Amino acid sequence: MMKNLLKTNFVIGVRSYVYPIYVLIGLAYGLMLMAFPEQYLPAMVPIFLLFEPGLVGFMFVGTEIFAEKKDGAIGALAVTPIEWRNYILAKTVIMSVLSVVGAVFIMGIGTRSLNGLSYIILGVLLCSIVYTLLGIAISAKYRDLDEYFVPILAVMVVSLLPFAHYHGYLTHSIWKALYIVPSYPALYFFKAPFEEISRGTLALSGIALLLWSAIAYHLAKIRFYKYAVEGLR
Repeated sequence: MMKNLLKTNFVIGVRSYVYPIYVLIGLAYGLMLMAFPEQYLPAMVPIFLLFEPGLVGFMFVGTEIFAEKKDGAIGALAVTPIEWRNYILAKTVIMSVLSVVGAVFIMGIGTRSLNGLSYIILGVLLCSIVYTLLGIAISAKYRDLDEYFVPILAVMVVSLLPFAHYHGYLTHSIWKALYIVPSYPALYFFKAPFEEISRGTLALSGIALLLWSAIAYHLAKIRFYKYAVEGLR
């Protein structure tokens, strides 16, 4: 069943141009980074890496769900003995793989180097899982991208704030609350190829993203079934 869902999701994503565009965005980000002087790359690459698996993925998975609602794909699956957790996991797996491909483009083209790629792949993989699941959880309630725009904007703003805090622009102690935002632990992985990040920090960041993944999966499972499945009946 999982194999069939992966195949079906992939075919639908390719036919709707969601997946090809997603990969092309990673390629475009890599080409854009080539325009920056080398000294700016340690600051710019992590931002582009967050946009690829996180914010763009958050938007695209919602767009894909909207399309599947409209063309009846979710409605058709609702009358089958499908385990909806497999549907959610299939989308998460595909988006995570595409995110890693995009991240390789960003690093390989944007920096002309693959040094520290293992940190990037791990960080992107975990970050993509979190934001894809959050995207499924939040978008399940909406019918189109117009309704989804405000949540996208809110997630984008909150997810970019850790970059400002990390670089010393938000100095008040209240901003320490940003450590709980999933983009913050991901940032340490994205910074690792450019500066010394301790293994302890990376380990804690990985644990934080795994915890976020568990929370996001729980939300996705509950909200998707409530709004996208039961809402069609």
